[in-house]
Amino acid sequence: MFSSFFSAAPADPHAPNFHAVTTNVSDSDLLGPLEPKDTEWLCGGGFATETQTFYFITEDGVTMMYQIIHSAVGLWYPTIQFNCKIYDPKTAQVTWKSVNVTNFVTPPPGLDKKSSKGDEFSITYQSRPGTDHPEAYLLSANLGAELQVSLEVSRPATVSGWKLGKGPKGGYSYFGPDASNPEGYVVHRFWPHVKVEGHVISKGKAEPFSGGGVFIHAIQGMRPNLVASAWNFHHFQSKELGGVSAIQMEFTTCDTHGKAGAGSGPVKVNVGSLVINNKLATVTGVTTWPGDKEGSGTVVSKTVHLNAVLDSETGYKKPNQVAIEWKGPSVVSDAPGVVSGKVEMDVGTLDQPKGLIERVDIMAEIPYVLKAAVSYVAGTKPYMYQTTLQICRLPFDPETARFASHSALCEHPEAFEVARTASRIALTFLPAILIGRNRSRRIVQHAHIHGIPISEEKRARHLKKLKVTTRLLQILTVIPLVLFWATIIASLERTPLTGRWRTILLSPDEEDEIAGQLAGQGWYHAIRDILALEGEPRFIPPSDWRYKWVQETLQQLTQIIPILADERKKALDWINQGPDDPPRPPPAKYPLRPRPRAAEYIHWFCSRVCDNKPALPPRAIAPSSFSLLLVDDPNASNAFSYGFGPDGGSGVVVYSGFLDDIFSKMPIEYYTPPDDRSWLSKFFGFSSPPPPQPAPTPEQTSELAILLAHELAHLVLCHHLETLSSATIVVPGVLSIFADVLRVMVFPFTMLFGPFVNDAVAQLGKIGSGELTKMGEYCTTANQEIEADVVSARILAHAGFDARDAISFWESRTQDDIECHRVETVKSPNSVQTVARSIMGSTHPVNEKRIVYLRNELDRWEAERRAAAAAHARL
Repeated sequence: MFSSFFSAAPADPHAPNFHAVTTNVSDSDLLGPLEPKDTEWLCGGGFATETQTFYFITEDGVTMMYQIIHSAVGLWYPTIQFNCKIYDPKTAQVTWKSVNVTNFVTPPPGLDKKSSKGDEFSITYQSRPGTDHPEAYLLSANLGAELQVSLEVSRPATVSGWKLGKGPKGGYSYFGPDASNPEGYVVHRFWPHVKVEGHVISKGKAEPFSGGGVFIHAIQGMRPNLVASAWNFHHFQSKELGGVSAIQMEFTTCDTHGKAGAGSGPVKVNVGSLVINNKLATVTGVTTWPGDKEGSGTVVSKTVHLNAVLDSETGYKKPNQVAIEWKGPSVVSDAPGVVSGKVEMDVGTLDQPKGLIERVDIMAEIPYVLKAAVSYVAGTKPYMYQTTLQICRLPFDPETARFASHSALCEHPEAFEVARTASRIALTFLPAILIGRNRSRRIVQHAHIHGIPISEEKRARHLKKLKVTTRLLQILTVIPLVLFWATIIASLERTPLTGRWRTILLSPDEEDEIAGQLAGQGWYHAIRDILALEGEPRFIPPSDWRYKWVQETLQQLTQIIPILADERKKALDWINQGPDDPPRPPPAKYPLRPRPRAAEYIHWFCSRVCDNKPALPPRAIAPSSFSLLLVDDPNASNAFSYGFGPDGGSGVVVYSGFLDDIFSKMPIEYYTPPDDRSWLSKFFGFSSPPPPQPAPTPEQTSELAILLAHELAHLVLCHHLETLSSATIVVPGVLSIFADVLRVMVFPFTMLFGPFVNDAVAQLGKIGSGELTKMGEYCTTANQEIEADVVSARILAHAGFDARDAISFWESRTQDDIECHRVETVKSPNSVQTVARSIMGSTHPVNEKRIVYLRNELDRWEAERRAAAAAHARL
């Protein structure tokens, strides 16, 4: 790349000396899937600068940039820079850290070149084939008390990574007259939408971090002052249309590069993409040469600055308004057409900004070593205007984005409420019918007993009235009962893996509402509110080795969830086991499947009638990732699971007292990590050798896994949703119907002593509801604990642990600390806090029955194994 610095003039001074990324790519073939090596570190020499940058936006509007820069512009050695910037719009607080990385290495031991690490940070790539998020990065940074970051960034399977153009040369723009031997190049690769979960500790304060974002791997293979005179970069995250992620990257070359050699520029290159409904909808790429009219082609990808005014401090013209536009062919196979979107933003003036975070003097923000190198090769003083805006809606064309939304065929009624309403309507007419019926009966009986003459016509009329009212009474009694039991039966479902019948009466809309409230940061906020009932909680940060240990163990258990969906094909051999081998479970009769939802089957049936023949809407079997919190409380030797739904809406809380108990029985061991410092650092003593690190033993990890598997089983089986349905719908509904019937029975007394009788019935209903709720919770949670024990043994076995250890583990636990902390059930859909409380059950102890069931389950595994082995031997 030194040719960009020492190059001679081309033979033809008017030959094109810039070859844009769109040059050899047609408008219908812009999408280039990422190849495995595309996101590996190249670490080129010369004047190459390579970056891996993650941009995130939380649901609360907090933005973060996490960036590693490998720059070869240094005079002797490459300079590696770690940058992290966090902006909270609520407090207007900016956290900015930019440090020179020491002991940079890629790949780290045991990893590939998509990963990297240094003393200050680490980026660890993980491949998770067959899951909802097949690729992920684990990001961590430790800059002392000022800033610590621990995040998991995962790419949804429905949103592929991309570059502009296919093949190994896809994504490249080349500088110089000869594209095959360029003077320099620029290349960008994108993950256009990612999910991020984790924690950030800033200035000693730990906060959960959850949201969406993008990942960009970029390389500038030439001197930075020759690449571009200006850059625009935008990324948006929204929940509209099922989830929208929009990105656009634009650079404008210097006038030294263009179609007719030096002085024929500048050239504007713009690439972008739209993700709609968690699907990559379109990829855009446009090159605007001098004299071209922007936005005139079949593909539009542009950023327009409006009402620009001169900034006297920087010498740049800052726009007061920005318009961003995308338009391109759909890349969704079953939804052809054109996808378009446009965003117009008012960023305000210099005196009254509307979204401007700050005006960044880039040269002032970087360390001296890198600053000297940049000044040497560039000689410029670059500035960056960073803005953040909350856009309520991205105005995508509903016709072109039709695959992103589905019209509802019918509203799902709250069936149980319908039954209650029908019973009340029926009971309303009962008193009048009973009075009329009793009057006719008395007239007929009185005439018969006392011999009072009555005409046959009048007798027939009253007998007919008795017959009609009797039939009405039967109908009015049967209808509520039929509706009630029809609702219960329609809501019955088999619990996966165990096959237990249960009833969940929440509608899909209610389930989605709960899942939405708990998604992302909602889970952490709800947990904070729950724990705050016992005082202000203290959390162990993600940088602590204990947190990493628990997190890695939980991930080991989580990775086997897809196996539970099809154990016959995905599980290891469970028949050919030796007598001393850890037991493995036979395939479950009821595999882990998405919970049935009546609205989906109605949608499928109606579509079949219309000859559309679509498949049922795909849904995840279970959440692919779970949230985690460690509470610093040595007096609590426990853990609890909590939540429902994807996007981090389910998770586990572990108390440090439980970890202390493990280490009290089995003392912690330590190991000294390899000294991977450079010879220069060792010789001059620039950094200290790595200190000994705690190394939990397999036995200690097994104890932790047993508890985590139990809590994970609660989440996989949706036990909290079942408890919520029982406590907030079934029990109150039954009590309400019973109270209505009682009011009808005491109707004569109510006529005379109305207020007193009604008050007594209402008070009886409250007392009965409380007692019935306690009994229901005890029975429900007792079954759930047994079920969680049984399923946790299956999870442990598939994850490589010995399920027999769970028996001794639970036997060693005392009656008081065996199960999670629980709180009362209260339902209020307007509050995440109350939803959190209502999902959890009451305090309940364990007893010997749980141990017996766990033993019986392992005995059943062995009996079925022997029977299957004998059957195979006979074949």
